[in-house]
Amino acid sequence: MSDISQEIAAQAPASGFASAEYNSVAVAAELEGIVLISSSFQVSPELVGRRKEWKLSYGRKLVSCEFNEEQRSVAGVFEYHVTAKVGKKRALHCVAHYAVFYETPENATEAGARGFCRNVGMFAAYAYFRGLFARLVAEANVQLPPLPTIASRAHIPPKKEQ
Repeated sequence: MSDISQEIAAQAPASGFASAEYNSVAVAAELEGIVLISSSFQVSPELVGRRKEWKLSYGRKLVSCEFNEEQRSVAGVFEYHVTAKVGKKRALHCVAHYAVFYETPENATEAGARGFCRNVGMFAAYAYFRGLFARLVAEANVQLPPLPTIASRAHIPPKKEQ
């Protein structure tokens, strides 16, 4: 995938957050659910039966992330997309949005909970998108490779903590 880690880092609060804040959420948060909230899939008949004549591009982004201190929860909405082109023509496009919900510990800070959701939620929902995409291209009888895995950079704490 493209270097999404720069985009995710840009969405983090400018003040950063302490690794202790993140870790207190990471060790105690519980996944409540992952929900597909929308999807779209278009394929051109020209792609069917073609092999290796297409060029794939991928992407993902955080759409929103909300922390609710009263309910001790954090939720994120993530978008994933894949496009296949044959020459300059878009022959396939798939986009899906997933919501990911976590119960957070009582001592969770907003910055720590949001940081956790942005990072871990992105990976949790991506597995579901990979499965959805695999099913859709199989139904369309399109021969594409499995989607690649995704990676992230380590959290860099604010300057005062280092």
